[in-house]
Amino acid sequence: HLVLDVKRHWATVMFALITPWIVLNGRPTQGRWGRNVIPLPPGQYHLHVHLPYLLPAQIGPADLTLWLQPGMASELEYRAPVWAYSRGALGPAPNPGTARAA
Repeated sequence: HLVLDVKRHWATVMFALITPWIVLNGRPTQGRWGRNVIPLPPGQYHLHVHLPYLLPAQIGPADLTLWLQPGMASELEYRAPVWAYSRGALGPAPNPGTARAA
């Protein structure tokens, strides 16, 4: 399965009112802020995440191709941008055992 943690910066309070969209192989589904656990069979997937808006139509679009192996979970993290015209960040979730640089 896929575990996607959708996050936003604390200063982007208005983004909390927008429902993030998760698109897997062209099939859109509404996500939520926080952990999204998506059961999927093994295989290759194209993942796209964004926040819908008016201008621009998508805030923080981000794309990633991933392979899901049998019996394994893929932990990914999406971070919405602070500025609406920037791209979002999508990639492996940080390892909780490692310290983050300030």
